[in-house]
Amino acid sequence: MRIGFRKQIDTLLRYNLSLLGFGFLLSFFSSFGQTFLLSLYVPSIESLLGISNTEFGAIYAVATIGSALTLPWIGGYFDKVKPGVYTLMVVGGLFAAQLLLSFSYHILLVVVSFYGLRLFGQGLLSHTSISTMARYFSTHRGKAIGTASLGHPAGEAVLPLLVTLIITALGWRAALQLSALATLILLAPLAMVLLYHSRTRIQDYHRKAASANGQGRKVKAWKVIRERRFWIITPIVFIVGFTNTAIFFFQLKLGDARGWSPEWVAGSISAFAISGAVGVASIGTFIDRFSARRLFPFHMFIYGLGVAVLILFEHPVAYPVALALIGLGQGTGRTIKDAMLAEVYGVDVIGRIRSIFITIMVVSTAVGPIIFGVFLDRGVSYSAIFTGVLVVIILTLINGMRKL
Repeated sequence: MRIGFRKQIDTLLRYNLSLLGFGFLLSFFSSFGQTFLLSLYVPSIESLLGISNTEFGAIYAVATIGSALTLPWIGGYFDKVKPGVYTLMVVGGLFAAQLLLSFSYHILLVVVSFYGLRLFGQGLLSHTSISTMARYFSTHRGKAIGTASLGHPAGEAVLPLLVTLIITALGWRAALQLSALATLILLAPLAMVLLYHSRTRIQDYHRKAASANGQGRKVKAWKVIRERRFWIITPIVFIVGFTNTAIFFFQLKLGDARGWSPEWVAGSISAFAISGAVGVASIGTFIDRFSARRLFPFHMFIYGLGVAVLILFEHPVAYPVALALIGLGQGTGRTIKDAMLAEVYGVDVIGRIRSIFITIMVVSTAVGPIIFGVFLDRGVSYSAIFTGVLVVIILTLINGMRKL
């Protein structure tokens, strides 16, 4: 059995390395729109604008919800536009948003910039990466999604410390400008080269799909929302995005409240990244063997344990331990969810379907910081807030056990 597994991995890597590399690359660069990285700019921007936690949370929420409302429309074009054209559109949007924020001095420009970062970075780069894996892989879909998803923890491990060092040395505006430069001269050409070397596989899929399905199916968001399975999947997608974003958004303030140094807090993100990588790398084989439907939603048990650690312990070691458990739960869950959507809804409409659920996730990331900010400004302790979150996690786990 071990030999068979090694042969599967060897075959997957040997014949699909370029396409897997494309997925990994886009997942990695999606970090530029993720809260864990954007939170590093928060103190500087709050100081620039002279605003409170709640006010900045509201700005972030407006930008994020705006991106969420746009995402189903733009995300659906993944099913209609050539992969190369679609990818360049997304990368161009991320580049423009980074550059705009680096020159922003007014609140409206900050809102527009965050809108672009959340839409093109967190939303559409991840969407393009994972939708590509889900569509063009069938036999090894779980492993392919897991491999591409390793770009997320890789970004979490490498970029926070790097960006922090650049901010310290050159300032937050220079850090954004260097990020934009990397997006333009590294991400864009590398993505195009990797897609070019994957052209045979992509063309074969579309030729077969055209023969089998003609123009393909059309999916209406309102019909998806009315289905029972939507309300089984959605609460878990929502609470994970809500909790992760809130924790990372206020991580420096959480550390300050519990006596943890900023360096310790920033370094602890590596635990989240490493455990997340372990999760996405290991779960793919089980997905391909047992199916994602059967594995959903048991990753929430591990995720809930991580939140429980934040409730029960305030020792500095508690933070990396909690992040490790949360990262492991999220890493396995992310891969399970993406494979499950392909199993449940079909790969021919995966762009539209994933964009709907990404919208749910993005909305949750907008709500998380503002809800936490309101409670924190009213003097509610972190332990009390996390207790409420844990109760919701338990309820979503129970709801998710219903048959899809």
